[in-house]
Amino acid sequence: MLVLMGRTIWQFFSESVVVIIGLALIALGVAIGFLSRRITRAVRHNNNVESNDKLFLTLKIVGMALVIAGFICVAVELIIYFATRTGV
Repeated sequence: MLVLMGRTIWQFFSESVVVIIGLALIALGVAIGFLSRRITRAVRHNNNVESNDKLFLTLKIVGMALVIAGFICVAVELIIYFATRTGV
């Protein structure tokens, strides 16, 4: 088990709400990114989705933004954790 400054990684994730929210944002962003073509097909009632479709591109961008926001949440929590634990 990976130990992070005296705590296992699972303890760190379970004690930090921001990390859990970040992981949820990452999962939601990846899901939207992968399902964007299907969502566009369902909304447009058409099997052919062009690569420059506005809804398709918007869903891809939203998915990417959620992934980035999730990584930022996790990174900020890790930085705060390391700064308070190392005495910096």
